[in-house]
This record gives sequence, C-alpha cells and structure tokens, in this order.
Amino acid sequence: MIRRGFFVLLSVLLAAQCAEAQAVAAQARWFRGNTHTHTINSDGDSAPDAVVRWYKEHRYHFLVISDHDAVTPVDGLNAAFAAPGKFLVLSGEEVTDRFEGAPVHLIGVGTRETVPAQGGASIPEILTRDARAIRAAGGVPHVNHPNFGWALTAEQIAASEARHFEIWNGHPLVNNRGGGGSPSAEEIWDKILSTGRVIFGVATDDAHTFRQEYSPALAMAGRGWILVRATELTAAAILAAFDRGDFYCSTGVEFRGYEANEREIRIELPKGTSNTAPRFRTFFIGKDGAVLKQDDSFTPAYQFQGNELYVRARVESSNGAMAWTQPVFPKK
Repeated sequence: MIRRGFFVLLSVLLAAQCAEAQAVAAQARWFRGNTHTHTINSDGDSAPDAVVRWYKEHRYHFLVISDHDAVTPVDGLNAAFAAPGKFLVLSGEEVTDRFEGAPVHLIGVGTRETVPAQGGASIPEILTRDARAIRAAGGVPHVNHPNFGWALTAEQIAASEARHFEIWNGHPLVNNRGGGGSPSAEEIWDKILSTGRVIFGVATDDAHTFRQEYSPALAMAGRGWILVRATELTAAAILAAFDRGDFYCSTGVEFRGYEANEREIRIELPKGTSNTAPRFRTFFIGKDGAVLKQDDSFTPAYQFQGNELYVRARVESSNGAMAWTQPVFPKK
C-alpha cells in the first residue's frame, strides 16, 4: 500500500510539474549541459579547471562535475568561468554503491555535500536509499549506465523510487546497445514505461579523458548531453527543469523547435541548404517499444489517438547522431 501510494502521489506531482512546464515554456530557453563528468578528484585525467574549460570552449551552457564519492567545490570554478546566461558549473557526485559485486551508481545533480553509499538488501532498495539521500543533500538523482557490468534490470529500476536514468552513456564499456539476450538501455526504458511508470531518460558523456587524442576506446567528452528548457541559467532553474523532465537528450541532433501537449508532439529539425546537410528519420514509440509512426520530414509530428499508454520520439540523423524526447502519457 505504501509503494502504491507513492506512485499515486508521484503521478499527481508529475501532472502538476507538467502544467508548470507548459506555463513557462513560452519564455524559456534551451540550455545544453552534461551531468556526468570526472576530474582528477576521482578517476579522471585532468584538473577541474581544465575540464570546465573544455565544456565552456565547446559551447555548453552548464556542466555538472560528478566525481566518485566526492563533491568537487565549484565556487572558485564559477568565479573563473561562469558568465550570466552563458555558462555555469553545478556541483554533483557519483554515488558508487554495489550489490553482490554488481555496480550500482547514481549521479547526484546539484548535491551540496558528499553522499555516502547507502547500501541495502537488494538493488531496488539501494537505488531508493541512494536517491533519497541525494535529494536530502539538495540534489536530483539519476541512475547510471544500467548495462555496465550488466548490473541493473528494468524490473529493478521500476521497483525503486528512481525517476531518471541514463538511456545513453558515452563511456565505451557501458554496453548501451545491449546484446547476448540483454536489452539495450533504450529497451530497458520502454520496459519500465510500459508498466505505467514515469521515468525520464538522460544522455551523458561519463567523460574521464581530456588529455589524449580522440579515440572511441576512451571515455572522451562531447558524446552525449541534455538540453534543458528553463527560464534562466541558474542552478535552481536547471535543477527544477531537470527534475520535472523538461529536457531532451542528444548525441548530436538538436531541435529548432519542440512542443508536447495534451494533443500532440511536434518537432522542428534543422534543414540545411547544402547537399551535404543531414536528413532525419523520426520514430514515435509507444508501449512495449512499438513504433507508432515513422516520419522522415523536417517537421515530424504525432497526434494522439487516445489509445496510447505513452509516446516518445527518437530522431535519427543520416550522419549517425540521435536525439530522444521524454515520454508523454496522454490524458484519457
């Protein structure tokens, strides 16, 4: 009964957050950011200032430094690098937990203090305990790389209180695409959503390497990010928008326009003028990962039919880049 009550309350809160998001959408901007990055304060190869400089120089709007089991101070970094409306560094941490040898990791976006791994008698319990501890420290939690070590299943994530998890992670060892009978991270997402559980997808770099030449075998920066819709570039505004799911994920596709309401989802994609400009294929996806519609235009759209549990979109570029919107659960 307690767990059922939690999900009823969560649905009410999400409905209120959706209304809030629609109210501010007209005056909001899209801010590009990464929530999963490491420095020499854990297992990265570069100092925090070098890491922050990379993201600012590559036109990100915000960066979360998420060293393992430590909160890297960001006040000095913001004094040196922040610019109003242009760039901001947020504090964070990767809480590194384990269960029977399996890695159970969560990012705390915006945590004010270090959160120790909470442990637990099962993976769902660990995810819930760590997520609650992150929120108590002022952060918003997201579950990391479910297929790293083949650690997390859809059933385990769905049984926890987690509301965000990585559907794409740029580290070369996290098995985003699944295999050998194990689902991809995106398939895990659909399995969770198909239970009626609202959970938001996140794309990240999980960057560790800044001092070597580019290699797909290294955990490099610039591979995956989110675009958050907020009224201003402040920690409070970014955290609130991220928490309510007002963002989309990308590995290179960025929208010119996006709207989701009670009637439809509409996307506007960049239309280049040269013969080398990319083209796009958009899949609108519903329960059990079923493709509800394919749209190859630069203005893909989906009108709700009234029988969908949820609808989300995946946009594939002809150059290999992708983007994912958050799921919409239409009103019946």
